[in-house]
Amino acid sequence: MSPYLGVLAVLVNAAVAVAALHLWRRGRRPGPVTAAQRLAAARRATRGLRRESSSRRPDRGHFQDGDRPGDRYSAAILENSAYGDAAGGSGL
Repeated sequence: MSPYLGVLAVLVNAAVAVAALHLWRRGRRPGPVTAAQRLAAARRATRGLRRESSSRRPDRGHFQDGDRPGDRYSAAILENSAYGDAAGGSGL
């Protein structure tokens, strides 16, 4: 390997490391500093949770709406017991 390629590889690696560090630092947001700011953030979060839980949305599933899921297992249990009975077993 020529010395130029080694120097180029070191420079490229350094540039990638500096760019990654810059992106990592830019992505981190400082948290609330004072107790009042922390309390205001907690109030906003609580209000958002209340608002989200009280509204029904059509795109939510059964579990998120609070509805009970349908019975999916009774038919399978009956079918398996029928196979057991046909095979001479107890079925359950």
